[in-house]
Amino acid sequence: MSVHSRRSLFGATATLLLSATALTACSSGTGSADSTDEPVTVRFGIPTQMGANNSPMAVGQHLGYFEEEGIDLEIVHTTDSTSIVQGINTGALEIGSTPPEPLWQAIESGTDLQLVYNYIRQQTGSIVSLADGPVQELTDIEGAAVGQASLGSSNLLLSNGILDSVGFTEGEDFTNVAVGTGAAALQAMETDEVQALSLWDTEYAAFEATGAELNYFTTPEVESLFSTTYFTSPDYVESSPEVLEGFGRAVAKATLFTATRPEAALQIMYADYPQTRLAGVSEDEQLAIDLTSLERRIDLLVAGDPAANGTWGAYSAEAVTSWADFAESAGIVGEPVDAEAHVQNTFVEAYNDFDQDAVVAAAEEWSE
Repeated sequence: MSVHSRRSLFGATATLLLSATALTACSSGTGSADSTDEPVTVRFGIPTQMGANNSPMAVGQHLGYFEEEGIDLEIVHTTDSTSIVQGINTGALEIGSTPPEPLWQAIESGTDLQLVYNYIRQQTGSIVSLADGPVQELTDIEGAAVGQASLGSSNLLLSNGILDSVGFTEGEDFTNVAVGTGAAALQAMETDEVQALSLWDTEYAAFEATGAELNYFTTPEVESLFSTTYFTSPDYVESSPEVLEGFGRAVAKATLFTATRPEAALQIMYADYPQTRLAGVSEDEQLAIDLTSLERRIDLLVAGDPAANGTWGAYSAEAVTSWADFAESAGIVGEPVDAEAHVQNTFVEAYNDFDQDAVVAAAEEWSE
């Protein structure tokens, strides 16, 4: 059965959710992920709260994929990507998750970061407007306001790059406004507080599931880029290669399980992260909305068929070159960045060294 087969499940366990204050922690998480030793703590920073788009991480924790690799995973939620880059730089985090835009900027400023796992293999970001709204093409954004999740969001850099393609500059031709995500963001556009939004695929899918009709704006160059990537410091690459191998292998397993049974991934998430349940909405109703979002995300997680090609976590040379070109042409960086020097495909063979058939079978056979 393909990785897109669909069934349902229920599951429950408890996991530890760290707050953003954990970024100030001073304990060390370096070491080797050897199952015969004590588990290695890996503090993993993500710039969003747990939700449908992050459900594979809940799967990996629930099914013990990280534990099997000798990893005690602690998820650290922040409000922006900058905090995660800082966390990696200070050693408060071992591994971070963010779209590449802030990484290229940090690299340009002299920070040595290594991209180690290509998680979302195609671009999630674009600009949208209401189908019956004032923005019908990119040039209509002149003089308009674009809603952003936050003014520290990496999507702001991406949308600025998209608007640069029509010659628009932030502060001169348009403004960016923080509107958050979810219903608040959609309301900001519906009430004309902003005339367009710069969010991502799962947000847009959720809007459309509630009946919103959207126009999408991007460029062919942006569509060719990978999105959210996992990164770390060169020191951690050198000191803890086995941890990185195990982490990536666990992520690959969790992604494959999620792609095989997305309903299962969501229900695991609801059980283990009860704060992801919406007040006043039945689980079936929420599942229908979240499933729409997650299925859209799965298309990007399995782009290029990593299961068949043994490329979980791999970066293509073409995509890396495209990112370097776009970062410069869109003004994300002021000078060319040697992207290839900061992209690690070193661990790809290890990431893919697991029994994929067993993971698919486990997903298909899952029951409460």
